[in-house]
Amino acid sequence: MNAKLIALAAGNFTVGVSTFVLAPMLGTISTDLNASRAVTGQLIVVYALAYALGGPLLTTLVGHRPPRQVLLVALAVFATGNGLTAIAADFPSAAAARVVAGVGAGVYTANALAVARRLVPGDRQGRAVAVVVGGLTTAIVLGLPTGAWLGSAVSWRLVLGLLALIATLPMVGILSLPALAGSPPIPLKARVAPLRDRQVLATLLATWLCLTASWTIYNFIDEVLRPATAGDPDRQFLALLVFGAGAVAGNLIAGQLADRYGPGRTIAVVAPALTVAVLVLPLVAVSMPLALVSVSAWAMLHWMVNVPQQLRVTAAAPNVAPIVLGLHQSTIYLGISTGGLVGALGYGVAGRAGIGYAAFAAGLLALAALWWSFRTRAAVSITQGRYGSHD
Repeated sequence: MNAKLIALAAGNFTVGVSTFVLAPMLGTISTDLNASRAVTGQLIVVYALAYALGGPLLTTLVGHRPPRQVLLVALAVFATGNGLTAIAADFPSAAAARVVAGVGAGVYTANALAVARRLVPGDRQGRAVAVVVGGLTTAIVLGLPTGAWLGSAVSWRLVLGLLALIATLPMVGILSLPALAGSPPIPLKARVAPLRDRQVLATLLATWLCLTASWTIYNFIDEVLRPATAGDPDRQFLALLVFGAGAVAGNLIAGQLADRYGPGRTIAVVAPALTVAVLVLPLVAVSMPLALVSVSAWAMLHWMVNVPQQLRVTAAAPNVAPIVLGLHQSTIYLGISTGGLVGALGYGVAGRAGIGYAAFAAGLLALAALWWSFRTRAAVSITQGRYGSHD
């Protein structure tokens, strides 16, 4: 396997762990930083916002620079943000550090995927991207449960410190990348222009709200699973391992269903099921067997959203597919961010059960947005005389 792609995937691994590992440790972090659980949850919100907004903005400014240089600086910024989080004395300093890490992560991921495509011939680009994305998959399956266990059993600061250190390791491989020229700059106006298309906007809105609903649960996963795990690191490790396995299975199943039945039909089934799952999970996860079953089902549904929605948004604007995929990626992280806000609201109002109620409300809004996206597509299909061309 191409060593250069492995280096890019290793960087994506650290980004993935940093994105997912904080939520299971937030109870411990809140105690250490002397902040409430709801307030501490905003560490995920600011990281995701920095990723979703800061990453694309900076990529617009530095995208013309040599990719090797951009990747090295992005990883250095990401590592610095994690290191500063590890030594933060209070919530404001930790939040500022998470912003730094999020910006670095956003710039790194976007450029790593672009570079992967340029390192191989055209007929192997899909596999190259899959290798780099595989770093995220590995982070979810192995890095997340291991990091969360280490954070609960030893110290969350150790986990963030290790992430800062590990983030520097891929730099060795990145230094060996060929001296590729920077890409032509894409103005910010051009990057957001597809949002004027109602099909694109409606599809992205549905993605955002679906993931807001699901991340409402994940951002408070320690509280949701507390009756089953009792805060025990070993039980939490097992639950998160099941989450990772469900995530991988869901992603694979979504691809197969989208190919066989179409992305529209796939998301039309997945979104309502996910809405029910986020309501049910906090209510039934009161023992380990029930928690493992419900977490598995929820994780599969969570990771079945991305594939069909990616296909639908690129079908809505095929001539600017790379740009709308970038918007889709930002939408995912906006969902992570707003999930933290919605979860904090539900938790503050009704405690653990309120997390599920808040997620369910977001899910209902997602279903309304999805309905709008189908109506918009149907209207365009009638106007253009091309029924069913997107699915």
